[in-house]
Amino acid sequence: MTRKIVSVILEFAVALSAAVGVALTAAMGVNGFLYFTVQSNLWVAAVLLVFAVWQTVQLRRGGEIPQWLWSIKFVFTVSITLTGLVFCAVLAPTMKGAFNSAANVLTHVVVPLCSVADLFVAKRRTDAKTAWWSLAPPIYYLGFASLGYVLKWDFGYGANYPYFFLNWGSPVGAFGFGGGGEYFMGTFWWILVMLALVSGIAFLYRAILNRITKAKN
Repeated sequence: MTRKIVSVILEFAVALSAAVGVALTAAMGVNGFLYFTVQSNLWVAAVLLVFAVWQTVQLRRGGEIPQWLWSIKFVFTVSITLTGLVFCAVLAPTMKGAFNSAANVLTHVVVPLCSVADLFVAKRRTDAKTAWWSLAPPIYYLGFASLGYVLKWDFGYGANYPYFFLNWGSPVGAFGFGGGGEYFMGTFWWILVMLALVSGIAFLYRAILNRITKAKN
């Protein structure tokens, strides 16, 4: 019972933090929906809000959440983990005052941390197929951002790409190496790194979940 209550609190915290963070982003005049950050925040917030309501209703009845819904939760938790890691480890070091923005902190730190915490509080065995499905949101976004590049969407500040690692007009091209700063390798190689990172996160989470649920049993 205690575990479910903690899970519900974390899930409502994710939904609220994502809603406020996305609203603050919109108030800055940026078309945030074009970015993986906002999309991944909305995905995980929507799913965890469903979980929170479901678990609140079922708290006394002891009903079990379907496995397919857990799989969706797992997939979007991996996506929001990617959002947090990429921002904190790759983007924030190049941005002055990156953590001075409430929108940044909520969407890149609070939502990812609470989502991951909830995944392991709720804990359920997860199969390899679900882990592989975690690649679907980043692959979708790759297509989305690439379409935006071709159609010259304005992702902000006149750029037709959302992140430097998805800039098909990189100084070193798609497959090159040796550019300055973050452009030390081309977009294709960045994409491979990102997909490998997502796979690594997904299978690490699966291994931990399966280990702790086995220990519980």
